[in-house]
Amino acid sequence: MKSKYLILSSLILVLSLSSCSTATIEEVIITEPVTYDTDVSIIISNNCLPCHAGGFPSAGLNLEGYLNVRSSTENGNLLSRINSISNPMPQSGPMAPDLIATIEQWAEDGFIEN
Repeated sequence: MKSKYLILSSLILVLSLSSCSTATIEEVIITEPVTYDTDVSIIISNNCLPCHAGGFPSAGLNLEGYLNVRSSTENGNLLSRINSISNPMPQSGPMAPDLIATIEQWAEDGFIEN
C-alpha cells in the first residue's frame, strides 16, 4: 500500500510541475527593410561597443562601423554570440529577442547600409 501511495504522489507531483511553465516565445515580425544606419548601428552601439571598440577591443573583435559589423555578421561570429545559450553576448545579459531579430533581418535583407 505504501508503494502505491508513493507512486501516486510522485505522479501527481510530476504532472503538477510540468504544467507550471508559463514561458512563451514571441515571434518578431519585421515588415520594413532593416538598414545599418537606421536600425543596427544603435543596437551595436548600446550593446556591443562598450567592449568591442577602440584600440584594444575585447576578444580582438572590433564592431565599430558598418564594415566591421557586416564582416562579423557574415562570418557568423556576431550572430552565434548573441544567440549563444551558454555564453551570450553582451555579458550583462542576453539581448532582447526583437534586437536579435533586427540584426538577423538585416543580414537576410542583404546588409543594407543606409
